[in-house]
Amino acid sequence: MTSNLRVGDLVVRNAARMPDAVAVIDPGGTLSWRQLDRGANRLASGLLAAGLSRGDRVATVIHNSAAAVEMLFALAKAGLIGVPINYGLTLSEVRQLLADSDPRCVVVDAEYATGEFVDTVAAALPAKPPTMVLRNGEVVPDGWLDYDDVRLRGRDDFDSAGVSADDIRTIRYTSGTTAVPKGCMGTHRQILASIANYFLQVPAPDSGPFLQLLPLFSGAGIWMSFAAAYQGVATVIQPSFDAAEALRSIEATGAAHTLAVPTMVSRLTEEFAGGGYRIDSFKLLGYTGAPMPPKVIRRAMEILPCEFYQGFGGGEIGGLVSFLLPEDHAAALADERMAERLRSAGRPARYAEVRIRAIDGTVLGRTEVGEITVRSPSNFSGYWNRPEETAHTVRGDWVYTGDMGYFDEAGYLYAVDRAKDMVITGGNNVSPAEVEAVLMEHPDIAAASVIGLPDEEWGEAVTAVVVARTGASPGQEEILRHARAHLAGYKTPKSVKFVDALPLNSAGKVLKRALRERFASPAETA
Repeated sequence: MTSNLRVGDLVVRNAARMPDAVAVIDPGGTLSWRQLDRGANRLASGLLAAGLSRGDRVATVIHNSAAAVEMLFALAKAGLIGVPINYGLTLSEVRQLLADSDPRCVVVDAEYATGEFVDTVAAALPAKPPTMVLRNGEVVPDGWLDYDDVRLRGRDDFDSAGVSADDIRTIRYTSGTTAVPKGCMGTHRQILASIANYFLQVPAPDSGPFLQLLPLFSGAGIWMSFAAAYQGVATVIQPSFDAAEALRSIEATGAAHTLAVPTMVSRLTEEFAGGGYRIDSFKLLGYTGAPMPPKVIRRAMEILPCEFYQGFGGGEIGGLVSFLLPEDHAAALADERMAERLRSAGRPARYAEVRIRAIDGTVLGRTEVGEITVRSPSNFSGYWNRPEETAHTVRGDWVYTGDMGYFDEAGYLYAVDRAKDMVITGGNNVSPAEVEAVLMEHPDIAAASVIGLPDEEWGEAVTAVVVARTGASPGQEEILRHARAHLAGYKTPKSVKFVDALPLNSAGKVLKRALRERFASPAETA
């Protein structure tokens, strides 16, 4: 479907077809497709001139900006393997990723290039110190290269003919919300196959730019930047997520489409409900990355003047493989009999085969819960340096996602939860997402997460961690009564923990591991 197209070809094609059209908008100004193409060429050839070779790994710690987009395309053009690093990680976590990926170059924004960061790189890579490149630094340390100087070493007309569509393009680490991060390897062909099929199903508008709310180290953020280039629309960069700034940006740029995680959708809805925003250009809001509480999406559909879709995917399956489309959302809002489908991930994409399997690999029937497995041209190429885990996850043509789910009688896919997040209490499996959806129906709860904590009697105790709405102070018994009215006894939380805010990673996902670590201590659980 994508033939031998490579990621870098997207910019080349747009620069030839519409050179002066806007490609990127960020707070510093705009770039045309010609400027983005030439900038990526200069950076690609400059990195190679600095001693890197095709297939070398380049770790990047770059904040959302036009430079981050340029870097993505430059690495693709040069045949270098990008290792995007989450700038919200602790230095010990960064050290772990660097030691695992062993990059030959590290490109870092000046704001992150502290002495502690330098020490972290040195400790992670003592035998083979990488080439260090500093961006936006007033003083470049001895032995480092300046980002702008690297670009000056390059040339506008760089030819990336040696790069293959089947070359590894990235090693992107899983978010690590529940376990040690693993590096997912992906090729040019895999991500472009996913993007091509996305446009067969999702009515993404081309009447205005795409608004990038997600961090450009995240899989979805990178994916949508490439998708915007594939479609030929500009990308509007938000340095970090702020609901008010996002709505003002839509007003200023005429953005027509965005993709967000559920927490962002909730904040956009509440900010827009406050009034004063004119976003007539905005046509479509997608969401992904975490379970969407039905109450949140229903309110968003009632408040925001746009259509909605959900995409279900992941790093191992290379993109989105199931869609709850705008017509599904409209039907759910109009007909109570369809409302349950707002809990679903929609139907599998045309190009993806999705099967629900038992532990022994047997394909299960409709309504039976098991592991979601996927066969798709976008499936990843395995985990970096982890052959045993790759063999466990990739079995023949199928990726075993670790997500639990089922199909309803109409063929809609329900992703129940991550297998690692399932709470096993008294021998029963409890889906945290199901319990969280019920908790979110309580009018005084602003956010909720459900975890399992060690319990001598039950093995694990279902535990709710909640954030109260501003001005509200619900008690534990009140919340438990609400839960018991909607859930079986074994699914009802045994206790409620109140927090001011849920810990989120930089992609907006709840760090359940952090919650388990916090509340598993005797002082917290007593």
